Amino acid sequence: MTETTMTDKIKHIMAGALIAGAVGIPCYINSNDLFAGLWACLAGVIAGIVKEWCDNNTEGNEWNWRDLGYTCIGVAVAMLVVLGLHFGRG
Repeated sequence: MTETTMTDKIKHIMAGALIAGAVGIPCYINSNDLFAGLWACLAGVIAGIVKEWCDNNTEGNEWNWRDLGYTCIGVAVAMLVVLGLHFGRG
């Protein structure tokens, strides 16, 4: 994997984690409902799908399943944070 490709993948992971965390963590904190927080994290997946759809509809670019997969890895990280907040309360 080239350095540019690796940087792109890290950006996808970070974007997924940031978007999912920015929506999911406050949703969980405000509602104290674990499932509300986890469902809200799916905003990161939706953002990844929209980004790939835009790429697919841009000349010279195409849909990339791997990019979406890396975005979902970032979403999973945010979901782990929500789980940690929930079970860390004791």
